[in-house]
Amino acid sequence: MSLIILHNMLTFTDFNNFQKQKGLTMRKMLTLAGFLSGLMLLSSCQSTPEGDLDVILSNMRKAIDPDGLSSKITTQVITSKIDSTKIKDGKMVVEIKYPDKLRIRAESKDGILMKGCDGKQGWEFSTKGGLREIKGKELDNLKFQIVFLSPKEKVKDVFESVKLDGEEVVNRKPCYKLVCTPKPMYSMAPLNIYVDKKTSFVIKTEETHIGPEDQTVEVTRYFMDYEKTDGMYFPMKIMSEAGGKIAELTLESIDWDEDLSDTAFDIPDEIK
Repeated sequence: MSLIILHNMLTFTDFNNFQKQKGLTMRKMLTLAGFLSGLMLLSSCQSTPEGDLDVILSNMRKAIDPDGLSSKITTQVITSKIDSTKIKDGKMVVEIKYPDKLRIRAESKDGILMKGCDGKQGWEFSTKGGLREIKGKELDNLKFQIVFLSPKEKVKDVFESVKLDGEEVVNRKPCYKLVCTPKPMYSMAPLNIYVDKKTSFVIKTEETHIGPEDQTVEVTRYFMDYEKTDGMYFPMKIMSEAGGKIAELTLESIDWDEDLSDTAFDIPDEIK
């Protein structure tokens, strides 16, 4: 399925002051990551017979990965720039080692925030708040982001159900609306995904992310400017709205099959 996005809900408690001052928490910045690859799981396609969900999903995958290259991917590194009315030239790097490892690093002039999962345990670090372990529903949510980002996963392996819920117009484009319910093990609320009927690219998502102490944040994303990168299509720009704040993510590079060590994703010794 796909973007994504990218997907990620980095909640850094040490950036509470940053949130008040800048109007964009690193959680909101990094929820942008959740769908960057996630679009690999639920993305793009060709013209589709009305109402045929299986054809919609099949065509979406073919469109974003027309040559079936994703099955051979072992790692993925995505570098992006983040801008908002308060933050300029923030940077974010998302590293994924399939099937279950993730590390995100986000930075601006106000600090550095990192989040990771080694396949079993999750952790978070920030320059102001230090190190903490990610547990409970927040960890379930993080594990969902990893499989959702994976180009190798099938829809049926990630979602308990995917339903075609009619059609809506998004940015003057007729779209299919898909309601996707993750499996219970991920403790995730259903996602709404809007697919352009003409191009079959995902152009909008509505998601609920879980942070520390089961706090939730509603995130709406718009995906634009799809381009082909090494045989696969990605949106070069993502607009994200959370809590009334808007941020723009611009993709700078995607690198496949980089040599990423397993230890890079390990939970730090201080938490162990």
